[in-house]
Amino acid sequence: MKKFLFYVISVLMLAACSDDTPGLTPAEKNERTILAYLAANNNLDGYIQQNVIWMYQGLARQKKQSTLVIYYKPSSSNPSIRQAEILVYKTDGYGNINNQPALADSLQNFKNIVAQADVHTAIAGVSTDAAVMEANLKEMQTIAPALSYGLLFGSHATGWLEGEPVHNSGISTFSIGIDEVNNHQYTINLPEFAQTMERSFSNSILDYIAFDACMMGTTEVCYELRNATHYCLVSAMETPADGIPYHRLMDDLFSANVNWTSVCSNIISYNRSEGLWGTFAAVDCTKMEELAEAVKNQLTTHIEELNTLDYTTIQQFGVTSSYTSDFKYFSFDVAEVIKALNGDSLPQDFKQVLDETVVAQDCIDTFNQWPYDIITDKDKFCGIGMYLPTLVNKSWNNYYRSSIAWYKAAGWDSVAASAGN
Repeated sequence: MKKFLFYVISVLMLAACSDDTPGLTPAEKNERTILAYLAANNNLDGYIQQNVIWMYQGLARQKKQSTLVIYYKPSSSNPSIRQAEILVYKTDGYGNINNQPALADSLQNFKNIVAQADVHTAIAGVSTDAAVMEANLKEMQTIAPALSYGLLFGSHATGWLEGEPVHNSGISTFSIGIDEVNNHQYTINLPEFAQTMERSFSNSILDYIAFDACMMGTTEVCYELRNATHYCLVSAMETPADGIPYHRLMDDLFSANVNWTSVCSNIISYNRSEGLWGTFAAVDCTKMEELAEAVKNQLTTHIEELNTLDYTTIQQFGVTSSYTSDFKYFSFDVAEVIKALNGDSLPQDFKQVLDETVVAQDCIDTFNQWPYDIITDKDKFCGIGMYLPTLVNKSWNNYYRSSIAWYKAAGWDSVAASAGN
């Protein structure tokens, strides 16, 4: 009996001591959970599958307990997922995902990664529908409660430009997200998207939205999202189909204090190594009111200079010919516009506001293949662009004036009134 008691006590003592053994001690928890909303029911499905593989690779390397929750709406040609699903991955910080060893490199394909997920059936419907998007984002938060969230958004997009809520396949004014159903493309426009984000995270902290989508790096987008999230990671130009190299970024994206300079640098470094083009910036959306006021002061002070401005000489971010649409002049570098109004000099007070708003940026200015050879001087890229609605005569103008909040916030209505428009 004494031997038995001695044995039991010894086992208990060893168990107690094991709490100090790194291999057996539960790893620290990441306070942030990363959500990914991937509207892949379109021609990007194959690329977005690779993006999931990269996310998985980045998650597997985490040294803290970390959670990744993915909403995935596949195309009909996807052999691994037949309907929209929510895929949950949790790592213990010791190389295990969902209580299994992380897949070896040779086994890290989309099919195997889906098979290892804790799968939840998503709320059915068109992924770009506001109600469906909100319901799924809230469901993802219910599945994985957290103190804060980061959101990765992957699909097509054309920033603030209006997209028809339902249109025939082949039209390339996508707005935000594309879901192809019965040869029709469903999308959501910027104001409704921003409202959906606000409702979806009304009781949570959404630290950032990383847009793996084209043309989101504009004042119009970031101003609209100022009440929805703290930061936006955005590209002023169209983005390569390869997408964001998440395997290089997950450490930063899980961090309580994201190193946005590192994030932008890593994306551009990857694009450069692959022979691609690219721009990326991190924007503090909580500073967008201040930037709007600074822009308004400049525009209303320099109305005469603005009315005679030759906008064709200013750095713009729209691809001349993409698919079937022409996006040229949809957005101009903000700093370059203000410099042009001030004798090619950026006022110091404006620069300070701009620097506090665009907290990091990087770009490739050596890409020389049409139509993505837009940026030829890195010094003319401040990270964010804006439209010039009183100068550029495009079919977008009526929508811009009536629906985009930045139009009035930045004083364009006053400029138009002074010109009699």
